[in-house]
Amino acid sequence: MALEKGKFTRRGKSNNGTIVTGRTTTKMQRERIRSEDSGPADFERAITATGYGKFNYLLLLAILPASFSSIFSSSTMSYVLPSAECDLQLTMFDKGLLNSMAFAGMICTAFFWGCMTDMFGRKKIMFYGYLLTGLLSIATCFSHRSWLLITFKFFDGVIISGPYAALMSYLAEIHNETHRSRCYMWLGVFFSLGNISLPCIAWLIIPQKWYITFLGKTTEINSWRIFLAICSLPEFLACIALFAFPESPRFLILKGRHDEALNVFKKIYSLNTGKDSDTYPIKSLENEFSVESSGEHIRDKLQNCWKQIKPIFVRPTVFRLILISMIQLGATIGSNSLRLWMPQLFAMIESYKSTLMKNDSHISGLQPSFCYMLGQEKSHLNLTQYVSKTSNFTVVCVPAELNSRVFINSIVIAMTGVIGYTLAGSLITMVGKKKLMAICFVVAASCCGSLYWAEDTNGILGLSSVFVAMTSIGGATVINVIVDNFPTYLRTMAVSINMMMGRIGAVIGNLLFPILFNLSCLGPFIMIGSASLVSAFLVVILPRKTTQGDKPKDIV
Repeated sequence: MALEKGKFTRRGKSNNGTIVTGRTTTKMQRERIRSEDSGPADFERAITATGYGKFNYLLLLAILPASFSSIFSSSTMSYVLPSAECDLQLTMFDKGLLNSMAFAGMICTAFFWGCMTDMFGRKKIMFYGYLLTGLLSIATCFSHRSWLLITFKFFDGVIISGPYAALMSYLAEIHNETHRSRCYMWLGVFFSLGNISLPCIAWLIIPQKWYITFLGKTTEINSWRIFLAICSLPEFLACIALFAFPESPRFLILKGRHDEALNVFKKIYSLNTGKDSDTYPIKSLENEFSVESSGEHIRDKLQNCWKQIKPIFVRPTVFRLILISMIQLGATIGSNSLRLWMPQLFAMIESYKSTLMKNDSHISGLQPSFCYMLGQEKSHLNLTQYVSKTSNFTVVCVPAELNSRVFINSIVIAMTGVIGYTLAGSLITMVGKKKLMAICFVVAASCCGSLYWAEDTNGILGLSSVFVAMTSIGGATVINVIVDNFPTYLRTMAVSINMMMGRIGAVIGNLLFPILFNLSCLGPFIMIGSASLVSAFLVVILPRKTTQGDKPKDIV
C-alpha cells in the first residue's frame, strides 16, 4: 500500500537511546529531544533558556541605587560649593578642584579596575566598591579643611570607577542579546532620574539652618554636610541589594567554573519561570576561552591585554580613534563644565540681587547682564577678603544666597538634559548622525556665546538648558559613531577610551573655568564655546561609513 505524502512510520532510536515511533514526532517531543541531545550549550543559548522575569525585574530595582550613586558621586559638589565656601574658606580654584576630583580619580584607575574585575569577579568588586564609596562619602561630611575634602573626593572617584565598570559588565553578562539593549536603556533612565533627584534633595536639605555638634562642640555638622551624608545612602543600598545576586555566569564560564555557572543559570531559570531548577533544559556548558589559559603572571596578562588592544592603535583605525576622542573631549569640556558650575553661578546672581543690586548706581534702573552681575559679586567677594586680611577688623564671611530659585533652575537644566537624551533616538534617525552632531555643537556654541549678553534670569536659564541639551545629544551620538567606525572586537576598547577622554575633558574644563573666570567673565564662555565649535568642525571632517550597514542606529 502506498504511503500518503507527508505521512510515514518511523521506528528507531534517538541519540540518547529513546525509542521514537509514530508518523511524526510532536513539537513538544522535538523540543525535548533537541534540548537533551544538542550537547553542551554556549553562553547565549544558556542565558536565553533562563527566560526573562522576576530575576530581571529585581535586578533593575537593585541597579536603581547603583546608578544614583554614580551620578551623586560626580555631581554633589556643585550644590555644596556655595554653602561650604565660608566653612572651608574655598577659593574659586578650590571649587574647580572639588568639581573635577571625582573625574580625575576615575581617569587614574580606569584600566586598573578593568583588570581587577576580570580577576576577582563582578560581584566582589560591586559589593566592596560600593561599600568603600559609601564610607568615603560619609568621611567627606567631617572634612574641616578644603584639602581634606578634595582628597576624599579624589579617592571617591578612584573607588566608584570600579563598581561602575563591574556593573556595566554584569548587566551585559546576565541578559541575552534580545534584552541587553533594553536593560541599558533602563539604566539611562535611572541616570536621568538621578540627575533630577539630586537638586531636589539639595533643595530640601541645604537651605535648612541645621547645626549638630559632636565631641564637646569641637565638630559642627551643618546642612551641607548632612546633604553629603544623605547622598551616601544609595551607595550602601546598592552594596546590600547587589550582594543578594549571584556572580556573573559569563565570568564563571571564562574562569572554567562550569558547575557554578550552571547552578547560577538554574537559579535564574527557577526564579523567572517558577519551575524547579532541575527542569532547566541545559545540562552542560561549552568550554569557552578561559582566563586562566592566558597565564596567571602579570607579564602574561599584560601581553594578552596588549594583543587585544594593539589593532586599535594602527592605521587607519588610530586616526578615527583620535578624531572621535577629540569630539568627545570638546563635548564634555562644555557640558560638564557649565552644568557643574551653574548652581554656583546662579547662587552668585541671587546674592548680587539681594545685597548689591539695590545700591548699584551704575545700572541706573536697567537690567544688568549676566557677566556684569557675576563680575560685581566677584569683586565684592575679593574686596571683602582683602579688607579682612589688611585691617584689624574681622569681616564675617556670608555664604552665597541659596534660595529656591537656584535649585529650581538646576532642576530645569537637568530635565532639559533628559529631554535631550530622549529626543536623540528619534532625531538621529530623521537627521543622521553627522548632521545631528554638527547642528548640536553649533547651537551649543551659539547659546554659550549669547550667555555673555543675557540679562533676564529666565533667558539665562533658557540658554543654559538648551546648551546642556545640545551637548548631551552630541555626546550621546558619539557612541553611534563608534559603532560605525570600529569593528565589533574593538568597540568596547574604543568606548572605554572615549569615556576616559570625556572625563579628561571634565577635569580640564572645571580646572580652567575658575582660572579664566578670575581673569575675565568672558574667558570661560570663550573656552566652552570654542570647544563646541571645534567639535562641530571635527564632525564635518569625520570619515563617512560607506558599507551597506550604514544605517542610523537608535541610541541605547
